[in-house]
Amino acid sequence: MSVMKIKLAVFIFVLAPLAGQVTQLQAQESQKLLHMCIACHGEDGSNNYSSIPNLKGQNAAYMVEQLKQFKSGQRPDKTMSKVAKLLTEEQMQQMANYFYTGKEQH
Repeated sequence: MSVMKIKLAVFIFVLAPLAGQVTQLQAQESQKLLHMCIACHGEDGSNNYSSIPNLKGQNAAYMVEQLKQFKSGQRPDKTMSKVAKLLTEEQMQQMANYFYTGKEQH
């Protein structure tokens, strides 16, 4: 076996477990962010506050676009602009899918 192949095998052997940890950490972070959204918008996207939009069943593509606009400042809001800045585009899609379907996507 060549030295390069051995180095590659060691590299994969060492990094493979780390990839799983990164994925798990990303999932935990997304879960925390989802709970932050649920705190205001409600478990299923419905809430009793007229000042907070209901997101239940909302079009996912529309929600992602709105989150992007909050994040960029195109659509300013004291709370949502701060929240959106915490989200990656992938997390925006996860949140939008959650409120559209009413459940987490794994």
